[in-house]
Parts: sequence; structure tokens; C-alpha cells
Amino acid sequence: MSKNKIKNSMFAALFEGVKIYFSNMDKFVIYMLFPVFGQLVGIISALALPLGLADRIAEKSSSLSSAMLMIILLAVPGLLIFMKAFWDYMIAYVSLCSMTEGALTTGHVYDFQSHKEVATRRIGKYILLLLCVGLLSCVGLLFSIIPILGLIPPLIVWVYLILIFQVFTFEQDLSVKGYFKRSFELVKGNFAKTFIIMLILGFFSIFIITEGSTVIFDYLHLTDKVAGLFDFVGNKMPLDVINKALAYAGTQQVITVAYISKLIFTSCLGVVVAGLTLPIRSICWTLWYMALSESKAVKAEQKPKKSKKSKEEE
Repeated sequence: MSKNKIKNSMFAALFEGVKIYFSNMDKFVIYMLFPVFGQLVGIISALALPLGLADRIAEKSSSLSSAMLMIILLAVPGLLIFMKAFWDYMIAYVSLCSMTEGALTTGHVYDFQSHKEVATRRIGKYILLLLCVGLLSCVGLLFSIIPILGLIPPLIVWVYLILIFQVFTFEQDLSVKGYFKRSFELVKGNFAKTFIIMLILGFFSIFIITEGSTVIFDYLHLTDKVAGLFDFVGNKMPLDVINKALAYAGTQQVITVAYISKLIFTSCLGVVVAGLTLPIRSICWTLWYMALSESKAVKAEQKPKKSKKSKEEE
């Protein structure tokens, strides 16, 4: 599909994105395995080892400080795995955009390292960009504390900045401030279409697959078995105190070990689905970026011609 066709319809961009993803699905899944599962393995091991061995360490340690040091050391390997996987996941936001361009021009996805270098060779700018995005996300979370209306401002801002990683990938001469400005300019006048794309991608690539996976686990009677692996978390929590506090507050909810385990399991499943489907979202946003960039460029070229004609007529 040519860019001309993509720019005429957001649904054409979505369709082309889905086509590129499924024609290279094996490569994208393999590429995302460590960034996604590495984060989970890192966090779980960083929590499981200290929590599971805390009592034994406390019994055998000669002092509280030595016990705390041993517990911290047990968490270090998991934290290192998490940090490496998290960084690779952040790099994927840019490398997937570059892969999309490669898939459009060559029809194939390969040489992952060269795509990663799109971000790593501008590491300073990229870290600063991530910090700015993280700061805005924190501000957005503060707004979301306000019921209902508090979600609207962060959502509007996020729609306007949804193409910021695509801008970073393809418009390398801009400053960090320029990345934000350029994303805003591209979405301006196309807010509704961009918002619809966001809803469609979020609904199908995250919600539907997560719910579908949950149904499959329930059908195979695996939910309780897998969730049971996280029972150690609930067993370490003062559930009696928590439930008394909830009852005092007038809440009918009773927190059990099984409830906590299932909550952790569904959360992990959601993280896995969101992570593994990042490529399809990134591909579609890259195509939408290309469509809007071309459309804006055409309009910019037409403006001088119109003004020149009007001057000649005068």
C-alpha cells in the first residue's frame, strides 16, 4: 500500500499496520520476549527472594543491619534484570518505528541492532525525552485523582503527544522541545481521528486479547494454579488488620490470599499482553505519522502557490 492510500483513511493505516505486524509476527514476538518477560521475572525475583527468605535470614543473622543487607543483596539480581529489560522496552518504542520504515521499503524486518541504534546513538536526547514524558505522566496521574473530569486534560495532552516517538525517530535534527511541538502540530486538525485510532488500538490490542487470554486460562482451569504461585505475597501481608480496617470503613470487600494472587496474576497477564502487542501499536502510529507528515507537507506547499496566485490576480 502506498502512502497516498494511507493518508486518505485512518482505517487504511490501521489495516496496513495489522498486515505488516502479522506478516512479521514471529520476529516481533521474539524481539519483545526479553523486554516484556524480563521485567516480570526481574520484579518477581526481586520480591520473591527477599520475602521468601526474610524469616530465615532474620533468624540466622547476628544483627538487624546484616539481615537488611542480605535481603537487599538478594533483590539486586532481579532489579538488574528488570532495569535491563525495561531499558530494552523503552528502546523498542523507537526501534519499532524504524523497523516499520524498513518493512515498508524492503518488505522485511531484520537487523534489529541497526534499528536500536536510532535511539542509542542519540542516547542523551532520548533519556531527556523519556524523563520529560515520565514527568508529564506523573502530572497526569495527579490530575486523574479528580473524579471523571480529572481524566480529560491528561487524555487530551496524551493524544496530542502520541506521535512523539515517531517524531524522535524520523526528525532527528529537532530538540526535545521540538519533538513535543512537532507531535502537537501533526495531530492538530486530526485530533478526532487520532483519538479514534487510540481507542481502536487500545481496545483490540490490549483489552480484547487480555480478556481472551483470561477466558482461555479459566477454560483450561489454569487460573487458580498459576495464580497460586503468588500466594507467598498474600501470606506475608497482615490481612486481618487490612480487613478490619476495610470493615471499619464500611467496605464489604474481604481481602483473601486467593484474591491478592488472582489480582497479581491478571495484572501480570495485562502487562504481558500490553508489552507483546506494543509492535502493532507502534507500527500503526508510525504509518499514521507518515500519513500526517505527508499531508501537512502537501498543505505547506500549496499555501505559497495560493498566495502567489492571489497577488498576480490583484
